[in-house]
Amino acid sequence: MAGSRDSALVDVHVHVWDPARLSYPWLDGVPAIDRAFLLDDIDRAGGTVTGHVFVQAGCLPEQALDEVRWVLGMTDAWPELAAIVADADLRGGPALASHLDELLNLNTERVRVVGVRHLLQDERDDLLADPAARSALLDGLRTLAARGLTFDVCVRHRQLDTVTELLEQVPELPTVLDHLGKPPVDAGIASEAGRAWAGALARLARLPRAHVKLSGLAAEASGADALDAHAHDFLVHALRAFGPDRSMIGSDWPVSAFTGAGGTFDGWRGRVRRAAAAAGVHAEGVASIEHRTATRFYGLGG
Repeated sequence: MAGSRDSALVDVHVHVWDPARLSYPWLDGVPAIDRAFLLDDIDRAGGTVTGHVFVQAGCLPEQALDEVRWVLGMTDAWPELAAIVADADLRGGPALASHLDELLNLNTERVRVVGVRHLLQDERDDLLADPAARSALLDGLRTLAARGLTFDVCVRHRQLDTVTELLEQVPELPTVLDHLGKPPVDAGIASEAGRAWAGALARLARLPRAHVKLSGLAAEASGADALDAHAHDFLVHALRAFGPDRSMIGSDWPVSAFTGAGGTFDGWRGRVRRAAAAAGVHAEGVASIEHRTATRFYGLGG
């Protein structure tokens, strides 16, 4: 990972994609980002980013291994690349173990698959209503824990309480909540939905191995006015619930740059720092948010 420890800034949520190489069906509904986003496009916050965690970008499930191979093939041209969070179907049963073996066999000396993400955000709000699906997810999470992998939790705020109920049954699994659980930014934290999110987030934070990514709120806002009015309160609540040693910053590139309120990673970093100050986080804690938590959670080098 490039850069010194003192000046490190790890962006824990970066996507790149090329629709000419892999298929991303979800991009059809998001014209603002329905094109290739490659290495030279990434917002590196004016050159201050020293490490990137690539997170699977929603290609077809059968292309998950190809996505990792493609990203690893760019290692020489991507010095900031520190780790990969790959796609995996946690309900895959025995096939999941084989898939994880294949992912781990792709690891190189410099860059490893450190965790997986199974997108749950577009599934029903009650993720656990089907007993068979619940059992399959639990088995999958336990398989991850046994392999020493992490789990990126990508859900919407309405699903947060339900997925927390599931994670409480696998407390040994290191987890990180993407984008603060996609809270209702436009409505604000004082709304009924905002209060429900706040309670569910506090419940998740009681799990000692649960973490949160301070990312993605721009994409959840309808515009800059909503983000300016409400993002600060959501960030402060998350920081108070998890503390800086379980919080990490991410750009959500390029989704948060080109949808919703938009904006730059440098601007987002400023918002996070202001929220950290309001939550009583001092310099050492800011360093945790900006690189130490990520380095520990994902097992990054340097």
